[in-house]
Amino acid sequence: MDKNLFLKRILETYSSGEWEKIEQNALGVPINESNRAVLLSLRNDPGKYTGDVDEDKAEELRASLKEYLQEVWADEPGAHKYVIDVCLINTFLLEIPMHPESSVRYYHRVRDGKDEYFCPAKTDSLICSFCRSKPMDELRALWQEKTDETKAAKGERSAQIQKALFEEGFLESGVIDTGDIKYHDDVRVQCERNQCRCYGTTWACPPAVGTVEECRERVSHYDRMQLFSKAYRLDDPMDMKAALRAMSDFKKYTRGLHKRINSITDDFFILSNESCDRCSTCTYPDAPCRFPDELQPSIEGYGLYVLELARLAGIRYINGQSTVTFFGAVVYSE
Repeated sequence: MDKNLFLKRILETYSSGEWEKIEQNALGVPINESNRAVLLSLRNDPGKYTGDVDEDKAEELRASLKEYLQEVWADEPGAHKYVIDVCLINTFLLEIPMHPESSVRYYHRVRDGKDEYFCPAKTDSLICSFCRSKPMDELRALWQEKTDETKAAKGERSAQIQKALFEEGFLESGVIDTGDIKYHDDVRVQCERNQCRCYGTTWACPPAVGTVEECRERVSHYDRMQLFSKAYRLDDPMDMKAALRAMSDFKKYTRGLHKRINSITDDFFILSNESCDRCSTCTYPDAPCRFPDELQPSIEGYGLYVLELARLAGIRYINGQSTVTFFGAVVYSE
């Protein structure tokens, strides 16, 4: 069935009175706010889609969802329709994971410009058996192989940090010996041009991080740098708001990473893409950083070419057309 017809048939099951109640959030049964937003958005602007929906698979999913909801949510049968319809829309029309992020934390990466989602939930679950995500088993096996190789080549701590990166959702990483890193004054010149408007405004950027030589000395006190990345697909490569949202998401992940690395070693620091967004207004230069132990300076501000680091680490610098990739690094000793 054509995707546009598939959507039309779902939307036509709602009466004008029901749409009015959905708009007013007055259905009399609980409906997830995100589900309500999906329905209203598609009703107001259905859009145009290419491709077909396998009707047999759609009906199989509908039946399984109905069975599942009758078991786990038997006291609200009137609400089941909205859950099922949005799951069908997400799975077969929008092709995104149908589980809410709050209930299942997906592992996500971009390969050749396409999103890949991995679901950590049990593979024998009725819901997950129809999930658009890939099972985690294969990914875990590949990552275990990689951490075993890292342990043999670089040591136990490097393997532990690589595992921590994986568990925090960074599926690309590689270890660099700090003695192999090159520093470039011309990167700092680019910072001084202030195209990002962060120069001289934050403790995470130049000149607050010190000279390139001071940055080099700071890193050289440690044995290893483990470079990591996270890629995001953009529907419109020129959509700067979407790129900034992606960068903010990357920053959120790197902040979560700090606590996990701190359980492995207390002698490390993290570099991150661009400036710091922890505080709405930075204290620089009038007062000390509010969170100095968790400050994550700009990786470029240290005079580093990320492309060079990616080559040394053996990870991708570009992840396909219409994508943006952000990089960070954990600096530590074995």
